[in-house]
Amino acid sequence: MNILTDTEAWGLLLGALTPWATSLIQQPDWSKGVRTLIGTVVSATVGIVTVLARGDIAHVQTALTTVALAVVASKTFYDGLWQYAGAGALERATAPDRRSGW
Repeated sequence: MNILTDTEAWGLLLGALTPWATSLIQQPDWSKGVRTLIGTVVSATVGIVTVLARGDIAHVQTALTTVALAVVASKTFYDGLWQYAGAGALERATAPDRRSGW
């Protein structure tokens, strides 16, 4: 199996990187529920775009697996690594009050 041709592997990899992209729009003062919802929607979207880009939308099992892997990888990597490796600092740095110089 070649990882570059495996849609599920791409979903897992991109899902693991999604928290960094999500932290650009997340705000530190948002509730946990809102932050979780946004993270889930963004990572599911990444999974769907991955399936579409790989041309596997007709394969239902591959599509569902890829989306699920992207969501689970995003949550797992955020909880286990990214929140301690600077995602929170990136959220604070991109907060509107920080950007406007307040």
